[in-house]
Amino acid sequence: MCGISGIYNYRSHEPADEALLLRMTRVITHRGPDDEGIQLLGPCGLGSRRLSILDISGGHMPMASADKKTWITFNGEVYNFMDLRKPLEARGHDFHTHGDTEVILHDFMERGPEACRSWNGMFAAAIYDTEKNRLFVARDHFGIKPVYYYDSGQTLLFGSELKSILEDPRVSRELDHEALQAFLTLRYLPSPLTLLKNIRKLPPGHYLLADESGVHVTRYFDEVPTLDERITEAEIIDQYLDLFGKAVKRQMVADVPVGLMLSGGVDSAALAYYMARASDRKIQTFSIGFPGTGDWNELNDAGETAELIGTDHHPLLIEKDDYTEFFPKSFWYLEEPTSEPTISAYYHVCKLAAGHLKVVLMGQGADEPLAGYDRYFGERYHGLVAPFLRWTPLGKVIELLPRSEKMKMSVRSLAEKDSLERFLKIQTVFQPQWQKDLVKPGVLAPDRDIWREVRSILKPLQQRVSHLPPLSQLLYLDARTMLSDNLLLFGDKISMANSLEVRVPYLDVELIRFVESIPPHFKIRGLERKYFHRKAMSRVLPEKIINRKKRGFATPMDSWFRTELTGVVRKVLMNPDAAVADVFKQDVIKHMIDLHVSGRENFRKQIFVLLSYEFWAQRFLHGRTVSFADYK
Repeated sequence: MCGISGIYNYRSHEPADEALLLRMTRVITHRGPDDEGIQLLGPCGLGSRRLSILDISGGHMPMASADKKTWITFNGEVYNFMDLRKPLEARGHDFHTHGDTEVILHDFMERGPEACRSWNGMFAAAIYDTEKNRLFVARDHFGIKPVYYYDSGQTLLFGSELKSILEDPRVSRELDHEALQAFLTLRYLPSPLTLLKNIRKLPPGHYLLADESGVHVTRYFDEVPTLDERITEAEIIDQYLDLFGKAVKRQMVADVPVGLMLSGGVDSAALAYYMARASDRKIQTFSIGFPGTGDWNELNDAGETAELIGTDHHPLLIEKDDYTEFFPKSFWYLEEPTSEPTISAYYHVCKLAAGHLKVVLMGQGADEPLAGYDRYFGERYHGLVAPFLRWTPLGKVIELLPRSEKMKMSVRSLAEKDSLERFLKIQTVFQPQWQKDLVKPGVLAPDRDIWREVRSILKPLQQRVSHLPPLSQLLYLDARTMLSDNLLLFGDKISMANSLEVRVPYLDVELIRFVESIPPHFKIRGLERKYFHRKAMSRVLPEKIINRKKRGFATPMDSWFRTELTGVVRKVLMNPDAAVADVFKQDVIKHMIDLHVSGRENFRKQIFVLLSYEFWAQRFLHGRTVSFADYK
């Protein structure tokens, strides 16, 4: 697990700037405190910060081929590297290290850019061929590891984090207004967007090639799921348990101990069970909660699971002040105004785990492919519910109900016949009219389609699977957009802020191929989400774990916004010097806060989006570091 950076003067062929490359690499020291390396290769320079997990003594990067003609800097883990190594050895390749980086380098030398199709893992890889004068950069299938890049038309800058690129003073910090509109819609930024003009994210499952002809981005993870309509429930369970066990075992390969982020739910409990089976040492587990008995405190459930499976458990209870102290600081690491209330809590549990080890597994990635969210019911039963909504006034009645934003979004979505528009409506945070009322005149082009940017990103993905049932379509999209560029992105950034590697076995490529072939009626059965997953895990886990209520990884933010934090939220967003005042109407923001505090509406998500933008913009547009304490 590392951080990568690089410069490539692909048209001018000027030597790469060593001082700049050092700054780009050292600004992400938190990603790899164990080792640093840079390599100047004429017009190309590669940088690496290393967190040593595999082949601790022999994995220094950037790493060269035997003839010194091909070089790699690599972030992540490719879990099937031994399977890739055997045929390479049979074809005469000699290896001098024991880790995955050298295998990836040789596999690329043998098969070229398409080799990354076979890499089962999480990775950001950059490989420079000195003979062809060509740079290859790839991001893993589901975007577990991020890659940012900037193309001036002459020079390509890239890195695991956006801040590496900003080390070049020639890169402007100009707000991308069209990306801002996408953020207001989704509360995250889908690839390739960032909020800074000209800096882009390499989309999940893509690679770029840069040479004298320019920079070209290609999708390599282009498989379209085929549903197996003849498979039986018993066959699904047998195959799923086999593949799941193999995925967990693969992702426990390390030269250091591997722990687990343990919640109170079935997903992490399943990981704990299979980890315990695969290890000859007691698994260390880590959990977090807030005071109280709401959905934000799973410590009792997690502790019970740890006791049942027999782990060495470490629980942590955090207070509101712990949460609010880190929240404004988080955007230095996030680099995008990712609006997820769980980020501060996740930071503290990562910090807890990093005090004990370097690697943990986590249950992230189970809900999207397996249909774990409430909104998936709508797609599963859309054909039954939509006519009822069109024939009755129920939708209009629901629009009048107080504090029912989630229900209103569901009704608006279900009333839509077109599947892509339905997907947009169920995820939209600021409805189009709210966006028009909120954004200042002149910021966006008049009469511009609010959803144009988001639709242009989602539509090509949706068209690839338009032949599948609506639920399968939505799961496919979510696993490649919301999961990749929201949940996995902040998961990577915040864990690496603590120099902690987090692995996600539910996104094992072989496992996902099988999961996406399963018909939707095995994923939602009646009112039970993740049906076959729960059915399968009931073979190995106690009933009390299987039947626990799904809580998610929640925080008491809604309650805080209406009580203790009301005053400071107003001061942050209504301050005359607030960054939100540059693009948003503060009187509209005030009206939203008033409606939320009064209990007439639940605008928790919208307020959190605005707070996230404020603290991000202060740091990345205005160069100021602020905290809640500055407003008290």
